[in-house]
Amino acid sequence: MAGKLFALVGLLFFSTASLAMTNQEILDNLRSRIVSLKSDRSLIKSFSDHSQSYVYDQALAVIAFAKAGEKETARKLLKGLESLQLEDGSLYFSYYTDGSSPYPIEGDRRFAGAIAWVALAATHYQAEFQSKEFVSFNLKLLTWLQSEVKPFKVAGVSHAALRFGPSDIISSPWNESETVALEHNLDAFAAYQHFAVLNPKFEWKKEMTGIKKFILALWDKNRSHFWSGVNLAKGKINKEELYLDNQTWSLLALDSETLQSIDAHKALALNCDSFYFEHQGVFGFYDSKPSKGSQKYEFVWSEGTLGQVLAMEKSGFSCEKKTNDEILSSVKKMRTSDGGIAYATSSSNPDFTTSSSVAGTAWMYFASNKINPFTVNQSRSVASQIPQKAYRGQR
Repeated sequence: MAGKLFALVGLLFFSTASLAMTNQEILDNLRSRIVSLKSDRSLIKSFSDHSQSYVYDQALAVIAFAKAGEKETARKLLKGLESLQLEDGSLYFSYYTDGSSPYPIEGDRRFAGAIAWVALAATHYQAEFQSKEFVSFNLKLLTWLQSEVKPFKVAGVSHAALRFGPSDIISSPWNESETVALEHNLDAFAAYQHFAVLNPKFEWKKEMTGIKKFILALWDKNRSHFWSGVNLAKGKINKEELYLDNQTWSLLALDSETLQSIDAHKALALNCDSFYFEHQGVFGFYDSKPSKGSQKYEFVWSEGTLGQVLAMEKSGFSCEKKTNDEILSSVKKMRTSDGGIAYATSSSNPDFTTSSSVAGTAWMYFASNKINPFTVNQSRSVASQIPQKAYRGQR
């Protein structure tokens, strides 16, 4: 009964959405969420139904506005983050739109991946507008990330990579300070790599080399996909779950030369086979599943689906079930009454809301214009869609 109710709500929720969605409408929706802290700084409301700004979403908005050439809007969002930077260079996972935060009262949530995205966004701003205004801010972010790179061994092989966070969050079922996530290291690799291109005085070679080595260590040659991470305490790769983003973000974040050593098409095919789902008139992908057994929650996740579309575009690949353009058009059905893209179709999973979201909306902008947010050296022009050295692989 509950499943039928969710389905009915979802059909009603998405049925009035228009499939016509221009770049300007996407940007207008993002702009409508912005809340001023002071005259020169602002935060963006991540979801339509509560007043938090996740720093990851703030970073996505900066990149979108920077790629659209809207310097002042992007600048105010970065100024908002800069004003909240902690003394050690880090940021909390989220803030209320008045600049306060539920953290650290509710736990020391300073997660490496989100902070790496902010660093990457600041580098996008520098590249697009030839501005060094946020280089110092960015350096502090990257220096804090460097302090979170920890040594460990897996199967007797030494590694050094970025851990999830500096503290264990009591409310979570696992220890963040003893976890190294592939996804976060992909974020950091891109952040270091592109900052170094624009600021060659700061090469970060040691960090980039170590992180890349760790990333490739999670590629399973026998199964042709990436695993999600490592437990530091046990020195053991997590092979309990498979994640959509591990395959897509790796393809988007890694350089072309590195991608030649893996079979990206097989990783993307895994996503098509394992995560593809049609729900409430929308077809796309959900987020994760156990490596053995079936997924408990099935829904279409807008952000992850749009990342899959971009990764398939970059590698010249598409699912057998639907073309990339068909999937992109389908996600537009998730447009809500305020003009944004819902985070997911309805689900009993509390982490995936149907609320209008910055993440879904910003990734719709990226996917619609074939902008890879992990790559800084792209023109703002939509005509320059895919980096010239994009991996093409073998079909």
